[in-house]
Amino acid sequence: MLPMLRKQRQRRTSGPLLLLCLMALALPVSAEDNPLVGKLWSPEQQRFIDWPEFYAELPKGGWLLIGEQHDNPDHHHFQAELISALGEQQRLGAVALEMASRDKQPLFDQLFTANEPPTPQALDWQDGWPWSLYQAPVEAAFKWSQSVLAADISRETMSQVYRDKAPDGELEPAHADFMRDLLFESHCGQLPRSQLDPMRQVQLARDQSIARVLRNHTSTDRTGILLTGSIHARKDLGVPRWLDATPSLTLILQAVEENDQAHGDDPGSYEPESFGNLATVDLILFTPARENPDYCAQMNEKS
Repeated sequence: MLPMLRKQRQRRTSGPLLLLCLMALALPVSAEDNPLVGKLWSPEQQRFIDWPEFYAELPKGGWLLIGEQHDNPDHHHFQAELISALGEQQRLGAVALEMASRDKQPLFDQLFTANEPPTPQALDWQDGWPWSLYQAPVEAAFKWSQSVLAADISRETMSQVYRDKAPDGELEPAHADFMRDLLFESHCGQLPRSQLDPMRQVQLARDQSIARVLRNHTSTDRTGILLTGSIHARKDLGVPRWLDATPSLTLILQAVEENDQAHGDDPGSYEPESFGNLATVDLILFTPARENPDYCAQMNEKS
């Protein structure tokens, strides 16, 4: 049973004002931005949808999976605003975090029950997830949600899975092949292929763990939110494959480029490549361009 939402933190908003609040979550667009910025694209319907339609489609008794780029501040700002908007209207269930392992849940529960603002010290927050980026959405989660959930596997479990296998088994062979290629490419082609399958097992175990937390913490007539990386959020690859009958909607946050010759202003060109005929995401929200470091170049310099 989820803890009761703290009534002293709830505020009601009238209908017209609610609509303005919901639409205000669209990212601000400047004249220099790619025209896609702030728009929501549905790959299945091959069209843009507006914010009232987005809110109407949120799964009650299920989860909104937000696939982020971990180091993108715009993505974390959006997450905090969305959590607050749903919380103000008493539509928000739990908020689950990939960034915290399940062994930290007692610390999360203790802080939530004490009704105190979260700090990295109180949560034993992992250094690999910069608090400067995650502070706003985590604070919003503790303020507005029914509970805040640590969803990832622990380091000890990760080590065990790396030696053995994911506890809930495999998906289809095409999934395994796709994930091996994805892991190899994401490590700039420098990862020994002997490590690909153990790393894939860890990825599977993490998806399984997150899905188990989500399945066990649904709230009737409310929508929970998962904050996670885009691969974990994908319908064809990640957590949704292990949710069984639990309703879910995947929203990927995608930074665009101002003068991107490969994509331009074609929203369909940003849709992730899938394997087979599986759907990848439900919605893509385009966010402003960010100058990202060339991680592969940095790895080449060190090698």
